[in-house]
Amino acid sequence: MALATIQFTQEQARDIAEVSPGDVRAWRKAVPYLADKPGKAARFTFADLVGLAITSELTNRFGARISDIGISVDRLFRELADARPAHLEGFIALIGSASAGLLTIGDFSARQISEPTLVVPCDPIVSRIGARMMPSTPSSAQSALPFPPQILKAGR
Repeated sequence: MALATIQFTQEQARDIAEVSPGDVRAWRKAVPYLADKPGKAARFTFADLVGLAITSELTNRFGARISDIGISVDRLFRELADARPAHLEGFIALIGSASAGLLTIGDFSARQISEPTLVVPCDPIVSRIGARMMPSTPSSAQSALPFPPQILKAGR
């Protein structure tokens, strides 16, 4: 029996991953995985949200052009699609000019890197997305009553 996967609308995905509609439009032109999710009917998984957030880090924070890394980002989305959200903790995303992959932090130290590679830790992204999906609310403890409860009789 397959487990149901929570799916998000395009607007929810953009809001949770903190990406703009313009970014997603531009990324669709260079990333076939995203091009396969067109229009308002598009649905995104948690792993897709992580992919959107990583792509945002690469393009907005590091200044990488999506036209240069589109193939790699496509491979990253496909790797993420095979991963479970809980398994993304402790992983890093490696994005090269034509490759991408997920590795545990322990495996990264033993890995030979033969090309310029962008390294993005998944932990802070997964935490940020989780916090946006399930914001913590301040616990409000009920204050003690200044008098004990009493039974009231209804009037005749």
